Amino acid sequence: MQSPSPKTLRPGVAALALAVAATAAVAAVRLSAVRTNNWSVNSPAAVFVPLTGAGATAVGFALPAAGRKVLTYSAECAVNAPAGNNTAWLDIDIIVNGVVVPPTVGTGDAFCDANGTAGFDGWARNSITVVITGLAGANTVRVVARGNGGATGLWLGQSALVVHD
Repeated sequence: MQSPSPKTLRPGVAALALAVAATAAVAAVRLSAVRTNNWSVNSPAAVFVPLTGAGATAVGFALPAAGRKVLTYSAECAVNAPAGNNTAWLDIDIIVNGVVVPPTVGTGDAFCDANGTAGFDGWARNSITVVITGLAGANTVRVVARGNGGATGLWLGQSALVVHD
């Protein structure tokens, strides 16, 4: 039997290396929280957002060791403001283990904004992805929403929160 030539071996080795790399790159999901119903409040005051269909405003996950993870939060979003106000906005703070995760700190980061008509309309599906530092053991995630710039109500519809490697 004749040995394969280096020219035929290289593509096979490259394909095997790519398959191993692709398998190793699969990210483990550490947390998945979904809310399939709408949530709104007729106030601009800061409030914890329900993250599950049962209304839980805190969700948790455990890690075998401390490390950096990726968190994505997505929700249908709208802001109620008086007619003509297209500068009102809803901002969120993502809080992991009691610490607000940048860049969601404070009120300057709009998640969505009003469109100038009175009432909840102009819905958009928005999301943010941030890097978080998880602790070995139990970890907790919360989301705070607040209205700014003349907002009179906040709407965060169906949502998903995912933490993965």
